[in-house]
Amino acid sequence: MAFFRTLASALLCASLWTGSPALAQAPNPSEIVTAEIRPGWRTPRGTIMAGLHLRLAPGWITYWRHPGESGILPRLDMSGSGNLESARLHWPAPRLFNKAGYLSIGYADELVLPMELTPARDGQPINLNAALSIGVCDDVCIPVDMSFATTLAGAGAPDRMIGRSLERRPSTARAAGLSDLRCEFEPTKKGMHLNAHWTIPQRSGAEYILLEMPGNAWRVQSLPSLRSGGQLTGQAILRARKGQAAAIDRSAIRMTLITPDGTFEHQGCSLTR
Repeated sequence: MAFFRTLASALLCASLWTGSPALAQAPNPSEIVTAEIRPGWRTPRGTIMAGLHLRLAPGWITYWRHPGESGILPRLDMSGSGNLESARLHWPAPRLFNKAGYLSIGYADELVLPMELTPARDGQPINLNAALSIGVCDDVCIPVDMSFATTLAGAGAPDRMIGRSLERRPSTARAAGLSDLRCEFEPTKKGMHLNAHWTIPQRSGAEYILLEMPGNAWRVQSLPSLRSGGQLTGQAILRARKGQAAAIDRSAIRMTLITPDGTFEHQGCSLTR
């Protein structure tokens, strides 16, 4: 297994949850998060199924592919790798964390993130050279940069920890009982207010619908979800990025319902997909 080299930012970020000033000295990131690459195996399709394994200190969390109402967006850059044609991340179902009235989406204790890597030359090893930027948060949030380099040949047997994460991927919203869906767009001074109305049975605990737009034309500000009887409404403010033409493709909007007992995804503003 290949271990990361970890670099912490010199300054501690102000708390995203409490708005408190940044502390004079940041905690040592090596005491908060450790990381390794699980080399994985070669799939029947010829891809290599590897894994990023993060372990977190008690009380600390890191974020899902989208942090929710507050948090730090994770970024993984593999552009420096050799013999890598493409990479697909298979995010396991995350959890909701409520701090100071904000819902964040992420993981506590540990995260095994399956990475399905397609080699440019079939059957040859991949020289993985990547940079990862994540946020780790407790009462305060710290941006942490990690870099790693390793050769992945896919010669091992299937990894049980990676396999369990693959099994924990989100289910379809229909599996949670979604029976109707309607999107509404209302103009605002600086953009659009998107409401996604789901007709779906209420689940125990907090319910949160995350709305995502593809590409880079829109900046999306997530808002709290609202429950009224059998209807759950996800909300977001959409703002077009300066200098970019921005059109709304209803079929491309990705919606994810996150609850304490499951995560459920749906693509587009209709149930015909």
